[in-house]
Amino acid sequence: MRTSFLLAPVLSVSAFALLLAGCSKEPDAQPSGAASMEASEAAAVTDDTPSDSATAAANADAVAKLDLEALNERRDPERLLRFYTNALRVGDWADAARAWSLDAQMTPEKLAKEFGGDAGPKIAVGKGDMEGAAGSLYYEAPLVIDFADGRPSRRGTIVLRRVNDVPGASAEQLTWRIERSSTLPQ
Repeated sequence: MRTSFLLAPVLSVSAFALLLAGCSKEPDAQPSGAASMEASEAAAVTDDTPSDSATAAANADAVAKLDLEALNERRDPERLLRFYTNALRVGDWADAARAWSLDAQMTPEKLAKEFGGDAGPKIAVGKGDMEGAAGSLYYEAPLVIDFADGRPSRRGTIVLRRVNDVPGASAEQLTWRIERSSTLPQ
């Protein structure tokens, strides 16, 4: 099943164009195994560069409005992805870490090291595919991460998993969680 979604409202057409321009590579120039994302598949752009106190206030407000109920989501993996990318965008490392499965051993410190800095990440997630296997559902989507502070852009995939209503499964196992993310520098 192929699903399309938006992670966050697109802030502006120019921000979207800037993200795509900064991430564009010729298809044959991508390393093998890197997920390709067409412009038509790019789902969202979040712009984290605070330019003034109004932007900083908006980010603080966004932290207060994170969709914490997404952590209990059983049907829509995209809702958890929106929660996760919004948490990263505003630098809420603790809540972003909660979106990961316990087996992944993700910590707020690891996320701060990967995504923190003077300018937060711009994240685009493309159309994902859902598949079932051995009592679990998996959702895999292409991912592009751009940094405004000069770090290289990264492309890859993010995979979510949940147990498929197996008797005896815990509440945590029945909700969508990030299982893994693989990205390569571009």
